[in-house]
Amino acid sequence: MAMYEPNSMNGSNNSNSQPLNKSLSNIDISQIITGCKDQGAKQYQEDSFCTFHSPDLTFLVAGVFDGHGGLNGQVASQIVSKLCLQYFQENWQKAKTWNNQQWTQQMELFYDNLHQKVRDEFIQLEISRRKHSKLPTTNVEDKGVVRKSSGFPVHGGTTCSIVCVIRTDTKWRIICSNTGDSDALLLARKPSRLHRDNNKQKHLSVDHSPDNADEYLRIKNLPTDKYPIKLLFVYDQANTCRKFECPIVFLEDGTKDPKYVKNPWGNHLRPTNVRYDPAVYAVSPYGVSHDITCIAMTRSLGDFYAHQFGLTNKPSVTFNELNIYNDNPNGGGGDKGGKEANEFIITVGSDGVWDCWKWDDFADYVNGVMTKYQNKLENVCKTVLKHTIQRAKACFGEGSYDDASLVCVALRPSLFEPTSKQSTTEQSQQNDSNNNNNNNNNN
Repeated sequence: MAMYEPNSMNGSNNSNSQPLNKSLSNIDISQIITGCKDQGAKQYQEDSFCTFHSPDLTFLVAGVFDGHGGLNGQVASQIVSKLCLQYFQENWQKAKTWNNQQWTQQMELFYDNLHQKVRDEFIQLEISRRKHSKLPTTNVEDKGVVRKSSGFPVHGGTTCSIVCVIRTDTKWRIICSNTGDSDALLLARKPSRLHRDNNKQKHLSVDHSPDNADEYLRIKNLPTDKYPIKLLFVYDQANTCRKFECPIVFLEDGTKDPKYVKNPWGNHLRPTNVRYDPAVYAVSPYGVSHDITCIAMTRSLGDFYAHQFGLTNKPSVTFNELNIYNDNPNGGGGDKGGKEANEFIITVGSDGVWDCWKWDDFADYVNGVMTKYQNKLENVCKTVLKHTIQRAKACFGEGSYDDASLVCVALRPSLFEPTSKQSTTEQSQQNDSNNNNNNNNNN
């Protein structure tokens, strides 16, 4: 195969944010935001992630991008990660002033641009392949679909989950945008339960799987003149060769077929994770010949051939606000002016992480590791990912476990106060490593 280096990734991909303000220069950024990843049993590392912090630490970004499609998936996740970092380096100050409507509009525009950039990279990759094979380089793009010389579509794309945290004097404002199934989870740290619902964890991202009734209805209600053929949502049933012949997930009204809800394993469905959720796919129906689709999500960047059937790159955008401090009912003795500090952890990961955990078990484990390592987030992130890989190998086998990437953000007010425990030189080195777009590890 022809070797290809995306034009926009030439050279060192080591851009990071501006240095911290002088008064904050001794803060250890790796204890506030950090990430790591591990390659699974596949040929290519298709996961990427990025982190960003503003110089005044009032704006943090954690992004995870889970590619699929081999080399194409790697290319897609890497270019999206690079562009995500560049975007927030340039726009974080403006983004702090956006209201919810503006955030939604800007993220939709940004994801459209990411989608087009992935298309541009796929076109260049296909041209390189054709030149290497001495094939014509015409008709690479057909109505937005990137095609091989055979006329069949180029497969591949990536998820995109980005969490932005804006810090004020009293609030954490959290904006999560996502396409695909790379979940973002908010974990309670102190106190051990979230105030509003008393849960240990909360999803910040929106489920974009064929198991989501809202996604089923979204595609069902697309205009038939623009979408004459639409994706089917089906279960993965054993001994069924053609996916469109598998049982459908939803009835016409958007409710699940009770036959399979009540007795999934008796009807030969297959589980997809340790939570024993039945595996589901969005597939093209009978009669589709060239652009056959079978994908485990309903939104993604890339996968251009499937957009004619209802797949979309439009993100879901959610908003949450958390109190940094709670009033201390006993008066005094708190962290700041008689107030008790709340502590949270945000985790953004690919499905290589989430397929190995029940949600509350993950929250318990992360909090336990935080306690063990005395809140040293970098050690925590690496330990959690290492243990997750061990679980993945045990659950799915040494030869089939997935890539996994995880970014952790510690929302602990004490971390954002200047300290004198670290030299400026040491911190400068940590800033350089922790704000990097980490795609270079793939090369």
